[in-house]
Amino acid sequence: MRGVIEKYGVVFCRYYLGGFNLVSGLNYFILFWPQPKMGAAAGNAFVLAATDLNLFTYAKIIELTAGACLLLNRFVPLALTLLMPVTLMIFLTNVPWVPLPHIQLSVTRNLVMHLILLAAYANYFLPLLKAKTAPQPIWKRPSRLMRAL
Repeated sequence: MRGVIEKYGVVFCRYYLGGFNLVSGLNYFILFWPQPKMGAAAGNAFVLAATDLNLFTYAKIIELTAGACLLLNRFVPLALTLLMPVTLMIFLTNVPWVPLPHIQLSVTRNLVMHLILLAAYANYFLPLLKAKTAPQPIWKRPSRLMRAL
């Protein structure tokens, strides 16, 4: 029973986070609903600076692409890696500065789901934690790339 809950819980988190990010990315380009307003001056300054630097455009492209990857179950570890800075920044800018409880709950839920998915796919990330490694250039054995895909 526990294995079934784990399996379907991970699938639910992947679909939910993927769908949420896909729709959130689309909402930036095709406005479905208005973006929440910041409650503090510091939050507004951050949003203005990020808008001036076009950071939101890049973040929304990442959300759109990675959300589609999560929904289609393709390149999931890469999608989670690309989305983590976006998820974390959304959490850090919304929880302290947006006074609406449903927004704070939503971004917290997304961060928790993201962490659950990172834990579920941890075996793909563990090789990155080796303290001492030797280079393995792809041009020496290009067949490894094809096997990885």
